[in-house]
Amino acid sequence: CLPGTRTEELKAIMSWASGGTPLPDPLSYLQALTPDCQALWLCGVAGSGKSSIALSVAQNLHAAGVLVGFYGFSAANQAALHPSKMFTTLALQLATQDQSLGDKLLSIIEGVDVRTRTSLSPPKQLDTFLLPLLQPAEDSPPVHQIVIVIDALDEAGAVSQRAEILSLLVELDTRLPANVKMLITSR
Repeated sequence: CLPGTRTEELKAIMSWASGGTPLPDPLSYLQALTPDCQALWLCGVAGSGKSSIALSVAQNLHAAGVLVGFYGFSAANQAALHPSKMFTTLALQLATQDQSLGDKLLSIIEGVDVRTRTSLSPPKQLDTFLLPLLQPAEDSPPVHQIVIVIDALDEAGAVSQRAEILSLLVELDTRLPANVKMLITSR
């Protein structure tokens, strides 16, 4: 966002995403944002600032020391930003920001057959790489606030691919540990 714009939205979302109590928000679409809410979906018409908000939130949270995984779809760059790469990319991004997550991901990867690592379907990637990475150790509480930002979901490949990713994100929302928040934007 440009400096001085979207300040109320950014403050409310930043407070929620960093694990705090959301600030009172005069904007009706953020009034239901509570600390126990783990997913926020920003939707609006093209050009309404959704991607700017998502990128600003991700950058500000990262600067504040929150672990952030960001995946932005783009109709102009379908090959590089394909839905089949989303969950592994998010896992890698989070693992490169924290040594303990990096070690955990390495252990997860070593347990996957080398012949199938790169050909896993998105549901298998979610279950094999991202969810185990996000789960805290059984004998310890979560040590990090983690935010996953998925921008422009409406530009994620073909309709069938978007439907699959959306279904997986709904499932992911029900399986997230308390320290993980998810911000999604789309039309």
